[in-house]
Amino acid sequence: MANLPEKTPITEYTRNVDLEPEVEGWLEKLEKEDAQLKQPVVNQQTGQVVLDDTTQQQVDFKVVLPLTKDEMEKGLKHKVVDSLRWLAEWCLRLIKMFGNKVAFRKV
Repeated sequence: MANLPEKTPITEYTRNVDLEPEVEGWLEKLEKEDAQLKQPVVNQQTGQVVLDDTTQQQVDFKVVLPLTKDEMEKGLKHKVVDSLRWLAEWCLRLIKMFGNKVAFRKV
């Protein structure tokens, strides 16, 4: 039963949304602004500081995937009903999102 071909192929549909020029300009302006907090964000229940502009944010990070490169390549060849396939697809999505900040699990 595991060697049967898939009955319905999965097709991904994407939709391109064209924004009006004034909305596009507003978004670009908003993204370029350097947002500063007037005061730190504090959790109301615990009183703990959640977000503060004065603390240095960590910019260098590395995402370590739960699969090796070979496992991911093999997983992408599995059927869509297999969990390994979806784990490999999720790893591929992380690679697309974070680019060179992603590392495969070491053997």
